Amino acid sequence: MKKTIQQIQQHLGVPADGIMGPQTLRAISTALGIKERPVWPGQAEVRSGKSLFGAPGCEENLQSVLPAYPLYFEGNPVRSIRVHKRIAGHVKAALEEVLAHYGIQEIRRLGLDVYGGSYNNRPTASGRALSMHAWGIALDFAPRANAYALKAPRASLSHPDCEKWWQIWESHGAVSLGRERNFDWMHLQFATLD
Repeated sequence: MKKTIQQIQQHLGVPADGIMGPQTLRAISTALGIKERPVWPGQAEVRSGKSLFGAPGCEENLQSVLPAYPLYFEGNPVRSIRVHKRIAGHVKAALEEVLAHYGIQEIRRLGLDVYGGSYNNRPTASGRALSMHAWGIALDFAPRANAYALKAPRASLSHPDCEKWWQIWESHGAVSLGRERNFDWMHLQFATLD
């Protein structure tokens, strides 16, 4: 068996140690076209400042992402969105996937082009802790139609035609407060809920 694993590893271009470890499994997933879902730290770890996202409000950790389709903040066009550099590639890819799946007309109809913000060094709505926005790892979409206290089915992003929207973001490891807790449907974040 060890020799077979070594042959597979050689074929994949990873160290041929004969052990089926994480590096070999990643190489197999890549070769088979299986997309691994990233796992992000929990909110408590993020708030501790000891996660891979570092300290809140750290401007040098931010990166601008050009959206794949036109976004509008309070009716004005958005040129770029600022997020933590660790999630920038995921945000860009997710928006590209949204465009490919829905097309611009459906994006407009569903309000997926209404941007509510990302990086903002501020506390949560309750004011008890810092928001994930303070690290640039949260984004809001369609805020009026998905206000903080709106629950399904009143929140527009809770409707069945938005299922693929959430599947796309979740494939990048993002978490929806709406889907997890049935409030704040506008909000998605790259940190698990505690």
